[in-house]
This record gives sequence, C-alpha cells and structure tokens, in this order.
Amino acid sequence: MILRRFLPLCLIALLAACSALPTAQEADVMPIVHDGQAHRGMQRAVVVIPGAMASVGLFEPVLDWDVGNGSVLAYRFPGLDGLDLDHRLDIAAAGRLIAEAMQKLEVEEVYLIGFSTGGPVALEAARRLTNKEVSVALISSAGPFPSGINASIDGFFDVLGALVRSHGRSMEDAWLENYRTLLYGRKHFRNGEAAQQSKQLAEEQRGQLLTPGPRMTMAHTASLMTWTLPRDPGLAAARIGVFHGAEDTVFPLHEAKRFAARIPADGMKIYEGQGHILFITAPTLWDDVRGFFGLKGLKR
Repeated sequence: MILRRFLPLCLIALLAACSALPTAQEADVMPIVHDGQAHRGMQRAVVVIPGAMASVGLFEPVLDWDVGNGSVLAYRFPGLDGLDLDHRLDIAAAGRLIAEAMQKLEVEEVYLIGFSTGGPVALEAARRLTNKEVSVALISSAGPFPSGINASIDGFFDVLGALVRSHGRSMEDAWLENYRTLLYGRKHFRNGEAAQQSKQLAEEQRGQLLTPGPRMTMAHTASLMTWTLPRDPGLAAARIGVFHGAEDTVFPLHEAKRFAARIPADGMKIYEGQGHILFITAPTLWDDVRGFFGLKGLKR
C-alpha cells in the first residue's frame, strides 16, 4: 500500500525530467507518413495512430486497405519506425499536427484509428478537424487523467507478478509473462485452454519484444499522465466508436465505459475474454472497425 502511494510521486518526478524534450513541431519532425497515394483534394484519408512503445506495424491489415480515392497515413512515435528519440509525444500537439495535415490535403472524409495512447491523439485531432466527415475508432483507448497514472501503477505490479510467475529466470521471461496478461487479462491463467494459447503466443514473441528504456517510456507516456479531454463542440460532429476488451488490464472496461459515455461515443463493442492487444487476439477487429466506418464496400 505504501509503495502504491509512493509511485505517483515518482511518476511526477519523471514527468518533470521528460519535459525538456521538444514536441514534434518544436523539433521540426514530421511523424506522419503515407502510402504514396496522398494528394490534395482526395476523397478520404485513414489515419492510424499507435500506442506507447508500439510500431505502426500493428495496423498492418489497415495499411493494406484500398480506400479508393484516398490514402492510408500513419503517425509514428518517437524512437520508432525510423524516427529518432529526439522529441516527445504531446497528445494535443500531435492531434493538431494531424488536423493541420488533413486540412492542407483538403480531404472530404477523415477516418482516425487510435490504439491505446493513440486514442486521445485521435480525439484531439477530431475536435480540430473541419473536414466534411470525421469518424474515430478508439481501440483499447486510454482515457483522461488519472487513467495514465493508474495504468502505470497497475502495470508496475503486473510486471512484478510476471517476474514471480517466471521464477525470476530473466527479464525477457518476465516481459513475456506480462505479455500474456496483455493478451487475455489476469484471470485467464486459471483457464487451461486460454493459458495455453497465451503461452504459445508469448513464445512467438521471444527475441522480438521491445523493452524500452526510461527515456523512451516517458517520451511516449508523459503527456498521457495529465491529459484531460477538453469540452469542444468540434468533437460532437465526429462519429466515434469504442472497441475494448472486457479483460483489458491497462485501461479497465469500467473506465472505458465511463469514458465512452462522457465523449459521448456513438457505439461501443466489447470483446469478451480479450485483453489490451485486441489486434492480436480479436480476429474480427479490423472488419468491425471498417464496418463502423462504412468502408466495407471498397476493395481491400
């Protein structure tokens, strides 16, 4: 209990240390890349935004979407996907950058997909967009303060539990055990079939899991610790769908439901028995998102 009370103070100290890094705008970095099809006046743009310590590669099925007269674009996080770790993610500034890019391209329809920390970025972009149609899909999304702080504290104890389950063999084994929790939640270990499945999926990641240092961790997460969703009439014009795992340990379902009601979201799909990384465990996820957007009639 004492440790749980002490951890927020440590996070605040790390936040202060991280504030020296500039935003993407201040560092003159363009985190947005596209599939080569982006052009002024195109009909639609799909913009994917990953979460902390996650590559845009998690959106691989979406990157292959055929969106007709349009383009798929991706927002990259510092230190990943070809970017140097020379700036930090600022949620509001990232949203502003995406909105400005969409408005310069004069896109008619904008579809934003945000995973985890990318969810708030998508919302910050959506509330600034003046394009004709704006839709947002929030996948395992982070919520406003104190969502980020709670996630950091709970994640710390999940890693400790994973270290115990791995019998302290190595930090890689501990990270792989924690990965299993991210897949199906904390309760699935009591279900033999689900536990076996998570073990197999975790082993497939051996040697591939990113284990970020403190600098990258704070560059990706510091902004979330204090982010709050501003009241903005611009956001009311967007269609927003929430896609969340019932066993998500990072941003628990009860928090996600409150967040969805507060936005308010136009719909929420809950994936029973699934955890945080739905793009691994929920085979219908991308079809569900595409259906919510109303893009199913287009070629893949």
